[in-house]
Amino acid sequence: MLIDTLGTDYEDTLVVISYHPYNTYQNPVAVAREAFYNTGLPPPYVIFDGTIVAWEQNPADYDSVFRHAIEVARTVIPYFNLYINNATASPSTGNLGFTIITADTIPEGEIIAYVAILQDSLPGSYITFQKVCQELYAFPLELTFPDTLDTALTFAHTIPVDKMSAVIFVQDTLSKEVMQSIGSSFQEE
Repeated sequence: MLIDTLGTDYEDTLVVISYHPYNTYQNPVAVAREAFYNTGLPPPYVIFDGTIVAWEQNPADYDSVFRHAIEVARTVIPYFNLYINNATASPSTGNLGFTIITADTIPEGEIIAYVAILQDSLPGSYITFQKVCQELYAFPLELTFPDTLDTALTFAHTIPVDKMSAVIFVQDTLSKEVMQSIGSSFQEE
């Protein structure tokens, strides 16, 4: 399981994405993200903000493992402000409207905005998997300060609406730093 950002004590600001490259829920997104990070560690490893890697099997220990990184991350002034304007879905189609606003001059790099569509829980052999990424949409983010991107995504899905959520995150693909993220559950249309 790979996690970009996490937190149980800090649910107000941190979001979780789980990729499953080796099991029942393997999909091309999971395989591609594992290759992107290329940690050399066996699962389950955890990646905080795309850059700090640790091997940790118990999700209950994530906060203690990353406590210092979490405290430091909470002091960083963001390059972006992200807003989810609407997240609605029918049993087969999802609609996600969001806004990305630059908050400062963006550093050089290859900045990509991602939209991860998650299933809140899926049963495993020994544990229940949380926040499983079912789809990942990506697009280059070519904004300069003070630009704004206001957009919407419509997508097909098979996830029960009450178990579906989304995470939008902006990542520098050269440094692998997750620069900002936001999450939301979906409301049934």
